Amino acid sequence: MIYFELVALSFLGIACLIVVYMLFHLRIVEIQRSRYRKWKNIADLLVRDAIFSEHDGDDGLHLPINRHTEGLLENERFKKILNKELLSAKKNMSGAASLNLKKLYLMLQLDQYALKNLSSNKWHIKAKAIQDLGIMGLSEYLSKIYRQTNNRHELVRMEAQIAVIKLTGFEGLRFLDVVSYQINDWQQIKLLNELSLLPAQNFKGIENWLLSENDSVVIFALKLVKNFHRYELYNQVEACLNHSTAKIRGMAIAAIEKLYREDTSKMLLKRYLEEELSNRIAIAKTLQQIGGEDDIPVLISFLATEELEQKRTLVRTIATISENGLDHLNTLAEAGEPPLSLIIKQIEGELTV
Repeated sequence: MIYFELVALSFLGIACLIVVYMLFHLRIVEIQRSRYRKWKNIADLLVRDAIFSEHDGDDGLHLPINRHTEGLLENERFKKILNKELLSAKKNMSGAASLNLKKLYLMLQLDQYALKNLSSNKWHIKAKAIQDLGIMGLSEYLSKIYRQTNNRHELVRMEAQIAVIKLTGFEGLRFLDVVSYQINDWQQIKLLNELSLLPAQNFKGIENWLLSENDSVVIFALKLVKNFHRYELYNQVEACLNHSTAKIRGMAIAAIEKLYREDTSKMLLKRYLEEELSNRIAIAKTLQQIGGEDDIPVLISFLATEELEQKRTLVRTIATISENGLDHLNTLAEAGEPPLSLIIKQIEGELTV
């Protein structure tokens, strides 16, 4: 009996301790939330005052910062909150407001905070520091950021590559001369998106990048040719059609569609049978944009394939490049037999919608 009483008392004691701990924990959480709201309000006020401060040339900002705020700047948590609010505002501002936010950032020495983090051994802290310096447009730290464009960690070098473009525009692409790691598809999308925000210009270097030993650099260079319509590089792009890497040849096919000449469709048709399946389909799709009726006989000869996607793409190309394309297809002996008959009917239905 005594044993059961002791067990009951033990459980009761443990339950009481758990309740006390939970109440204590909830109190701590509430204090932290209250402190966060207070600090965020102070940070928001500083950012707002900077945005609406009258632009006064290069003399800096004249914002009232009391001793309490100065003391808070020594607190790492408050500094993170202020840094976050400043960067968030800077992304959405331009002109005098953007310049004032940059001045506030420097006045509060948050650039030194970023530089400290730039030296961190933790990749996510380093990457965030690079991103911050890029967003704030601090070109004085360009050399430090540029060194990270070939960092062994993927996300660090991605942030560094984006930052140098933010700071120097198309000139920032010079990192392609030295980068030894692969630039993955997501990185390329981010870089192209950043470049799309800049005024277009005939920047130099693409002709060298097309000859890079780094396949990803060649692919990215071809995307640059395509996106910025660099017609003068037609011959270099055509040379990439002979590259040993199928993915590069595929990207060259996509790029040459934007630069095509009168004989481009004939040149692609000559290469068709030498290519692997994905690039054959890419050629057929490209010809939907640049092909002509005189290409139809050769395209029809390629229909003798068991690969349905290839056959379907060829039929769509023939039907697209000429008003008489479907008539040419329907005169074929095999046009009445599946799968070609079904494909022709499908494409005909798509084009008449």
